[in-house]
Amino acid sequence: MLIVSTWYPSLAVPSAGSFVRADTETIAGAHRVKVIHLAPPEALGGVRQREELDNVIRVPMSTSSPRAIHRAWQAIRPHIAEADIVHSHAFSTLLAFAGHDVQIPWVHTEHWSGVAEPQLLPARERLMLGATGRLLDRPDVVTTVSTYLAERVTKYRNGEMIVVPPTVHPVRILPAPNDPGDVRIVGVGGLVPGKDPLMALATVRELRRRGVPARMEWVGDGPLRAPLEAAIGPDGEMTLLGIQDRQGVSDALDRADVFLLPTRGETLCLSAVEAIAHGRPVVMGDRGGQRDYVRPDNGRLVGARNASAYADAVVDVLSEARVASTVASTIGNRFWPENVLAGYERAYERAHALRS
Repeated sequence: MLIVSTWYPSLAVPSAGSFVRADTETIAGAHRVKVIHLAPPEALGGVRQREELDNVIRVPMSTSSPRAIHRAWQAIRPHIAEADIVHSHAFSTLLAFAGHDVQIPWVHTEHWSGVAEPQLLPARERLMLGATGRLLDRPDVVTTVSTYLAERVTKYRNGEMIVVPPTVHPVRILPAPNDPGDVRIVGVGGLVPGKDPLMALATVRELRRRGVPARMEWVGDGPLRAPLEAAIGPDGEMTLLGIQDRQGVSDALDRADVFLLPTRGETLCLSAVEAIAHGRPVVMGDRGGQRDYVRPDNGRLVGARNASAYADAVVDVLSEARVASTVASTIGNRFWPENVLAGYERAYERAHALRS
């Protein structure tokens, strides 16, 4: 199994593509796996490191450089010759395969929110997607992380698709704090406009204005950190925890009563799935793949883009007595490794059948 992805953790950027690594670990339980990370310059920390984490082969590739994309293909090609199947992840990876024949069964997994919400992309990326979107028609089978994303991929692809959600490991479920004098909210995601952490801050302030003693922790980092730090008051209304490892994220979820993410659009939102797996109800924007699993007994989806609407949803969720294990049970075991692996096995079998 040759897995190729532009999204994968590195020492320089340990949080990038963690869900791809989780799926790779799941697949490696049943197959011999080799991983090639088509690493953007920032993922290498200025050093062309290879096999510096998880025995991954690092191939430098800037998606804006035709020469670097060509060199990436030259690095991939000999490994394809040694593999039984190739499994690519994320749209930008397909650039390295453009114009080249792949002689073995090929499965591609799409995660990129740009495919689902191109109107949210910068102008340059929208142009790139318009020119290269049909690359999604090249693999034998495409898997998507949600039905929402699958519907949008059909704009660029006529071939077969299978929905395979990402891996979430079962966790020890702890009761929520449930202290009426200290309402704890958590958000997990990049500090980027699409996640709208400024709306989250406004929601906490609206809750406080209503007399709800809310405070929030946010796990993640990004370009909106400085504006947020300037906007956060001195009374602990929001704490920015920065990037955390898996245990750090888990601990933050366990400390919370409710998960809040005023997202503008999601292909799935793995962090919300993980929140529910921890027994925490979620409050999110209503656009995206979260429709596959968020329902009234585990959260609320909010259509309006204002703090009052999000505060209403948080108050609504908190007003209902919830048992953490019951919240977790609403997603069943569909994200557990064995079921994710079964989904990928269906994709691999179908890719082999199409080549026979």
